[in-house]
Amino acid sequence: MKKLAYLALLLLISFTLAACNREDTGDRTVIEFWHVSPVGSDSYSGMRRIIRDFNESQDDYFVRGTGINFWDYWDKINIAIASNTAPDIGYHTLDNVIFRAGNNALYNISDLIREDIENGVDTIDVSVFSENQLEFATYDDDLYALPFSATVRMMFYNLDLFAEAGLTEDDVPTTWSELYEVAKQLDDVSGNTINVLGFDPSFGEGTYHQYLWTAGLDFFDEDLNPTLNTDRHLEILEWMYDFNKEYPRSVLDAFGEANQMLGINPFAAGRVAMMVANDGLYETLRPLEGQLNYGVAPIPVPDEDGVRVNWGSGFSIEMYNKNNPERREATWAFLKYLMDHDKQIELSDTLGWLMSNIPAMEEYAEGNPILEAFVNELEYAVDKVYVPYAPNWHAVDWVQFFEQGQSSALTPEQVLQQARNLYIQKRENYEAAN
Repeated sequence: MKKLAYLALLLLISFTLAACNREDTGDRTVIEFWHVSPVGSDSYSGMRRIIRDFNESQDDYFVRGTGINFWDYWDKINIAIASNTAPDIGYHTLDNVIFRAGNNALYNISDLIREDIENGVDTIDVSVFSENQLEFATYDDDLYALPFSATVRMMFYNLDLFAEAGLTEDDVPTTWSELYEVAKQLDDVSGNTINVLGFDPSFGEGTYHQYLWTAGLDFFDEDLNPTLNTDRHLEILEWMYDFNKEYPRSVLDAFGEANQMLGINPFAAGRVAMMVANDGLYETLRPLEGQLNYGVAPIPVPDEDGVRVNWGSGFSIEMYNKNNPERREATWAFLKYLMDHDKQIELSDTLGWLMSNIPAMEEYAEGNPILEAFVNELEYAVDKVYVPYAPNWHAVDWVQFFEQGQSSALTPEQVLQQARNLYIQKRENYEAAN
């Protein structure tokens, strides 16, 4: 009897939980929204509130949100798109929108805007987005996605470490020669142990392509042919490798491993005095407000041919093509809701991201000098070019050679030559298959 009573209780609890979790969608059109705010994440409650507020604001549509861990999300969304099981709306990477648009995976946003205008309905004002981001969301002269987030990189600098070295904010470097001079004053080394490193070009989000851009160069020419074959390309790579050449590679490696063991960002730990990073580091540092005295500045540029430019990678928000008019209408209504000025501010506060709506971010950042500097930098932001035959050109394709150069397994000349050969081979393979 006790066993039967226990089973009955379990059934009652299960039924009660199911009833509590049942969604009362009525006859509303239901759509699926994938995001990166799963249960347990800092942004979960905020994203849940944003979705709930939309569902309660009208009686025609119902959004069912699914939160997926950030690092798992990208594989899942790509598999879903490829298998025709994508949600109605979700995030993706802005720089390769044209790939999905060209494969008919996305609804045409420009068509939706034109329909709104023809029907006298409020629509999205695309002038709030940067021209650069809109270009990446454009395919065949129409928008197939909207810019969602707006990441930029800045140089963070530790003012307490500056003060210990007799430096002030006036000494924050703007050129590579100034950067080297200041960094060496900030180095703190005891024997074979680095206590504090002034700067390293490859730490944080310092990347070779970012430094190439500041010298007016790139990995590819306008026809997407690989470059990497000029003296200036070599000089910049050598500058990265040689910046801390006075320290043996084993000492630099030990310093990096020690930072990993700490489990926190080396800038936050006060072990790196200056570091290139994106606005995500600002979010990491927020709990240390009042404990860490720091600022941010534009990334220093070469002395002679320097160009102020910033790797402004961001996410897009996309409507996945279901060939279903009712769900298309519902998804468009939800997308417009998310892109509203005030909702963009709420999303920024929830996600810890800079959103793509620049006027909204200017309002959100007002009075916060760190955020204001990031928003101001959006003017100089560009994204990396999408290369169909080498979509990971900046990541695994390049990093394998760059790291071999760091360890001296390859000379800088060999790094560039082998990377260039890989891109050439990838292009030949791609063109043969297409």
